[in-house]
Amino acid sequence: MSVNPYDVVVVGAGIAGLSAAVSAAEEGARVLVVDRASEQEAGGNTRWTAAYFRLDNVYEPDENFVDDLVGFSDGRSPRWYVEALVERLPETMEWIQGHGVRFRRFPTYFINSARPRLQPHGGGEALLAALRPAALGLGVEFRYSTAAEGLVMGGGVVSGLRASGPEGAVTIPTRAVVIASGGFEGDPTFLSESFGRDASTLLPIAPSVAGNRGEGIRMALEAGAAKAGQWDSFHAEPVDPRSPDPEALVMVFPYGVLVDRHGRRFLDEGRGTVDETYEATARAVWARDGGTAWFVTDSQLDRVADRERGLLTGVKPIVADTLEELAAATGLPREQLEQTISDFNAATTDGEFDWRRPDGLATTGLEPPKSNWALPLVEAPFRAWPVSCAIVFTFGGLATDARARVVREDASPIDGLYAAGECTGLYHGKYPGGTSVLRGMIFGRLAGIDAARNASPSSTASAASGAVPT
Repeated sequence: MSVNPYDVVVVGAGIAGLSAAVSAAEEGARVLVVDRASEQEAGGNTRWTAAYFRLDNVYEPDENFVDDLVGFSDGRSPRWYVEALVERLPETMEWIQGHGVRFRRFPTYFINSARPRLQPHGGGEALLAALRPAALGLGVEFRYSTAAEGLVMGGGVVSGLRASGPEGAVTIPTRAVVIASGGFEGDPTFLSESFGRDASTLLPIAPSVAGNRGEGIRMALEAGAAKAGQWDSFHAEPVDPRSPDPEALVMVFPYGVLVDRHGRRFLDEGRGTVDETYEATARAVWARDGGTAWFVTDSQLDRVADRERGLLTGVKPIVADTLEELAAATGLPREQLEQTISDFNAATTDGEFDWRRPDGLATTGLEPPKSNWALPLVEAPFRAWPVSCAIVFTFGGLATDARARVVREDASPIDGLYAAGECTGLYHGKYPGGTSVLRGMIFGRLAGIDAARNASPSSTASAASGAVPT
């Protein structure tokens, strides 16, 4: 290891980390990236995600973007953060396209959706594939299989990073650290302590979840960082627990009924479009006995033209000609399942079915009701998929300012400490889809620029003048 300190050390090689590393190097800083994963497995959640962006086009969000994101949290997410994201959006999208990334409108797994979605060609892996060689070309160094363990502080200022890797325990001198190592979804103990309940029945959405153990968050808290976001909640998705595939989503739940292990319905499956209800549905499944439910439907699913787009599981459904046979195959109690379906069928009404949008085809006199897409389940064969709740990332994290600096409870920044991506707390209530990768890229880039301008000897003119990204 060189005796000369790095200007910036980035913890994590996902979209937030690579955006920070590349932008810092573009400012002339000497940059090191450490990641606990191997070189082949690095990239965090970015490597596995489709990376949908909640945008109308490459440079503009929907006109209600700020209000929607703040509204999703019932006003708890800071408006200034979302406004800063929107302000930096055009320049960041221009920057990432300058590194070869191209975007397109692409159908999502939300087969009925109320929101626009944009996607990079190739998903999250395409973002990494563009930024990794850019980083290497700028002289950024990488240390894989290296876990960050703590910050070295002197007089309240970051002066180094303690880490452990193939060469053993090391202390890496640096003028700034950017934490971009994800949430704590990979630490069951941390999860249970934060959620106040057993988190062992939550499934990882992808292999990357196991590597996100919250060390970056812990080390910043130990240095005096404030918390932000909802610490007892997380981004959830409904998945098929039988499938070994990452993100084995079951997003067709409005077109049938969901029953718990006792054969009883427990929520309104048709209360809104899939993109607005899937997360609450997954959490409701987690709250049931055993943390698992069954999605039960019949031949009506064949009326849904894009149904395969909402079924990312590679495992076939359980199929039966009668409810009795379906109960036997799924292990559901026969009498209760038959009663549940009978009560549901009796409560359905006549109307025109339209799978593309809320059609008002609702039940009457049923509790819980079904507000849309309520067709009777009478057309064999019957089909069933098990559904469990998968954790994608945690909502609780570090508090930062508009320059991505980690701040204390009094809002003062910790000198030399930055954070971006899922390790920073923003979300409350429910996740506004298509924003996580976007904010990781925007604030990761901001963190890299600011860290470089205020840490690199080669950028002393900028630092002395107080220049920051504007």
